[in-house]
Parts: sequence; structure tokens; C-alpha cells
Amino acid sequence: MSPKVMEVEGLDELIDRLQRTPQVYKQAEQKTMVASLTILWENVPPYPPAPATSRYVRTGTLGRSLGSSMGGGATGQPQIFGIKMYSKGAVGSFGTRLKYAQYVIGSRHTQQIYPFSAYWWTIDTIIGKAYGKILRAWKIMAEELAKFLEGRGL
Repeated sequence: MSPKVMEVEGLDELIDRLQRTPQVYKQAEQKTMVASLTILWENVPPYPPAPATSRYVRTGTLGRSLGSSMGGGATGQPQIFGIKMYSKGAVGSFGTRLKYAQYVIGSRHTQQIYPFSAYWWTIDTIIGKAYGKILRAWKIMAEELAKFLEGRGL
């Protein structure tokens, strides 16, 4: 009895997609991480009003170091805004290099000090405002990758 020849249609396309998957994933991950950092940047609040008793003239340095004007809104890029790609995933960094920033906008529970805690927002505020939109960006990435694996996208 001679062996039967069997041909499976579409297998070449599937093999091609599977071979491209790591590269496609890394590109999607990098794109989504940039979007996540941009979302954080968009959510930097304006400076809070100065206390009535304050004689200090604000310079706007802290805001500029986060890529924001005193009134809110983008102005230049944050001092820390980057991505490092590792074999197990991407790590995004967003913030400022100003040494005093941790005392002004640091986490309310660990670094922010009085009198700033009485009127300044914290880095947690930015994260809280951006969280839902960042989560949606990663869900969209996952959906796009699923479509790619099904042969319907990317």
C-alpha cells in the first residue's frame, strides 16, 4: 500500500505568522509603552495655586522637568521619558531628575512632605488619572496581537 499525500492549506501562512510573532510582539509592546508614557505626560496637572501666605515666586522648573507648563499642557519632553527593551518585556520610565521633586510630588505616603502635602498633587495623582487609558492601550495591543495570530491584522 502506498502512502497517501496530504496537503494542508494555509499552513505556510500560519508558519510565517508564528515565525514573525516575536518581532511583531516586540514592536507592539514598544509602541504601547510609548503610548503609555505619553498618556502619563498628558495627565501632568497644572501647578496648584500658591498658598496665600507664600512669598516664593514660582519658576516653573518642576513642571518643565515633567514636560508641562505651570498651567498644565505639554511643553518640551519630560527629563525622564524612555523605554528599555528586555527579553522578558519592556520597562518604561517617566519623571524628573530634580532632587527636590520627591518632597514636592512624591508619593503621599512615603516622600511628599509638609507643607507641599497640603496643596500639591503627587505622582500618584498622575498615575491615577492615566491608569484607565493606559490599561485600554494594553488591551487594544492584546486584541491586535490576537487578530495577527488569527491572520486578520498587523
